Amino acid sequence: MKNLINIPILLLITIFVTYNIKTVYAGGGIDKNSLSYNNFYGEKLVSSKEFILSINKTCKKDVSGLCTISKIKKDYYLQFNSLNNDEIVISKLKNNIELKLKKEKTNNPYSMEIELISYKNNERVDSIVCYEYMNDPNNSLATEKLYYLNDYNLWTLYFTYDLESTTANNWSKYKINPQSGKFELID
Repeated sequence: MKNLINIPILLLITIFVTYNIKTVYAGGGIDKNSLSYNNFYGEKLVSSKEFILSINKTCKKDVSGLCTISKIKKDYYLQFNSLNNDEIVISKLKNNIELKLKKEKTNNPYSMEIELISYKNNERVDSIVCYEYMNDPNNSLATEKLYYLNDYNLWTLYFTYDLESTTANNWSKYKINPQSGKFELID
């Protein structure tokens, strides 16, 4: 008798799991309107001034130990390189403010630029380059701008990579004006 009760339960679980798997696979390609916001909020470590100081202390050729930049686990270049040039909604804030990312077209195969665009009531208000990558293979030097977005706050930080060191500089903090949607530099 107990087995007769378990069989319908197992059958229901099997149908439910099979249906959900088919639903996931039916989507096929990436739907730009349903991408996870969390994937595009950036690197939280960028918001910490202590992180910047530790990079400049630990990421030099003559310093022994682990370079602090190794705490960044995500490869943002790969994440953004796979995007097309459509705008992607990443955040909807109060007061009808919407934030979108857009990959800008460049003629240089060694560079990439991602723009953060603010909209208020579906009208474009402001924009800022939040991610940038430039590589000069002729002199073994690369720069990368990372960002972190949290509600109405945006932090950006530049990294310079060469054969001997990694340095962090040009840290900036912006506030997104909740009334207008404009980016305002505060630090």
